[in-house]
Amino acid sequence: MNTQRILAIVQRHIYVWPRGIERFMWSVGWPLVELLIWGLTTSYLQKNLELKFSFTTFILGAIIFWGITTRAQLEMSINFLEEIWTKNVINIFSTPLTIKEFLSAALILGIIKFFFTAGLLVIVAWVFYQLNIFDFGWVLPIFVLNLVFFGWIFGIFVMGLIIHFGRTIEEFAWSAIYFVQPFMCVFYPLSSLPSWAQYIGRIFPPTYIFEEMRNYLFNGQVVWQNLVLSFALNILYLFLALFFLYSMFEKARITGRLTKLEG
Repeated sequence: MNTQRILAIVQRHIYVWPRGIERFMWSVGWPLVELLIWGLTTSYLQKNLELKFSFTTFILGAIIFWGITTRAQLEMSINFLEEIWTKNVINIFSTPLTIKEFLSAALILGIIKFFFTAGLLVIVAWVFYQLNIFDFGWVLPIFVLNLVFFGWIFGIFVMGLIIHFGRTIEEFAWSAIYFVQPFMCVFYPLSSLPSWAQYIGRIFPPTYIFEEMRNYLFNGQVVWQNLVLSFALNILYLFLALFFLYSMFEKARITGRLTKLEG
């Protein structure tokens, strides 16, 4: 892989990132609005209900972790959509740039935007609601790593779908992860789902992270097997997502479908 080509893609997207309100909303606006709304709601409930645990920490912790997951997925998918919208797909892939290099650039962009978005959410949660996300201690980086990892993997899968089906499913880039959110048990335990839905929930790595988030909040401990299983599933899905993306890209390149993406 060529570092200069990767950094060129990163530089291009960094330049356009702050120049449009829609890009700002994807990265910062909507996560911030969600945090503020849920923060006010949970603060009210905490004051008016007799709870033995911090309802605000419980909900806002889930909101921040879920926001991390969705932003990771969106950044991976929308970086490719950005090239489609600007009719730049043929331009970049007619150069020596490979799909691996494009993915590497998208990964770097995702890391940069992750620190920006996550940092802002953590600061707002602390200033407005006195929520210190670092109270999760040593398990915090494990939680975050697995969630970001899954978000990127899901984004790679969606990118493959867009290459195969074209712009007709570009809305899928925003909505896909929300269709499976109910099975990931962001705000409730896996046991609260119907038995058939629990089987589905167990195939998603974030399910185990959110389960252990609640376990840590309520009991001060985690089940290591669940964290290892989450990571193992992420590794498996990474290989499957990459295989799917490369297959769809190669097929589109051979059949000329890449040129139709800009139509």
